[in-house]
Amino acid sequence: MVKPERRTRTDLAVSAGIVVLVLVAGLLAWNVSTVRKAANETVDAPSTLPTPLAELPAAMRSAWTAEADRPIVTIGGTLVTARGGEVTGHDPATGERTWRYQRDTDTCGLTTNAGLVLAYYRDARGCGEVTALDPGTGQRRATRSSQEDRDVTLTGDGNYVVTQGPRRVDVFRSDLVLTVQYGEPDVPVNPDVQPRSGCTIGSALTAGASLVVLETCPTEPNPRLTVIGSAPKEATEPQETSSVVAPALGAAQPPGGDRPRLIAAGSAGAVVYVPARDGAPARVVTIGFRGEERRSVDVTTAPGGAPRDAPVVTEAGVASFFTGTSTVVVDTSTLAAEMVIPGTLGPGAVVGAQIVVPGPTSLTSYDLTTRTLGRSVPVDRPGYTGGPVLSVVVGDSIVTQWGSTVRAYRPA
Repeated sequence: MVKPERRTRTDLAVSAGIVVLVLVAGLLAWNVSTVRKAANETVDAPSTLPTPLAELPAAMRSAWTAEADRPIVTIGGTLVTARGGEVTGHDPATGERTWRYQRDTDTCGLTTNAGLVLAYYRDARGCGEVTALDPGTGQRRATRSSQEDRDVTLTGDGNYVVTQGPRRVDVFRSDLVLTVQYGEPDVPVNPDVQPRSGCTIGSALTAGASLVVLETCPTEPNPRLTVIGSAPKEATEPQETSSVVAPALGAAQPPGGDRPRLIAAGSAGAVVYVPARDGAPARVVTIGFRGEERRSVDVTTAPGGAPRDAPVVTEAGVASFFTGTSTVVVDTSTLAAEMVIPGTLGPGAVVGAQIVVPGPTSLTSYDLTTRTLGRSVPVDRPGYTGGPVLSVVVGDSIVTQWGSTVRAYRPA
């Protein structure tokens, strides 16, 4: 008969030590984690949503002001701002805070996608800590953490959100699961899975089931337009469907200079802002994925080119782009630049069948069908000294932002 094993005092001591180490490690992880350092004040979901404007009112008054470090966003009848590490939901009529989410580090990005607010925070791996928040209640719905560039541009189409920096592009589904990684990988274990290396990514947009990337490679004289499937079998192995060096997009721009940017993209082509170069004026070019130029519209820009801190605003089938002196309005279905509105201060916002653009002392509407001037309504911008003015429409309020100032206007 085999004698049964017995636990010794040494065995018990080792087991106790392991338990203590596990508890200490867990406590340390909790204390240093971003979850531990987050504050989340939530509310019940609103029973009603504000009624949207059908057109630009004949008169508007200043209703409230706030401050924000990142471009404001609106979703589900809530205006959302980010300042420092705090993301705040506001009642659009009064500006009062309805909910807030806060960490001890500053936000590095704010966007919306698939009915959620996405707040980006920076850590040692870049701007890649993402928290998804319910816009009505402020409740946290999902989180993810990944390696990203330190500074990123964010875009979403309702199904996918694109996180783009100069070295890489990541595409996430609505549940924040990574579907595409293009550019410089986290760890180059399989160096041959990326089509190119050493290129600088200028911008990226989703177009249906594809990702369109505009990049500049050091050995190529012109920008490169690349199309990738947005849901390959392996996220780290992008499936390139086309890629072409495009002379129609001008010469490759020097680092730090005004660079080409995607304004809109579709199944067969894209609309690209092309900076002034070698005496030629800046242009907005519609280009096919074989590199052929289909349309071109000359535009004026501010000194130094189109401001990069003014995002392309896409809504209701329209993309608006600010050149620094005018607003270009693009039909996202036909990829045609339908209007170039001079004398503006930023991209437009869609109000009913109109696009409303900010001017030096007014908000002005244009009919999207006839492209004719609607009305111009005077507004005040105390303290404004220059720079792009961003606009969003939420309920019956038009909320604008310049620098860190947020100012809401309501029908007078």
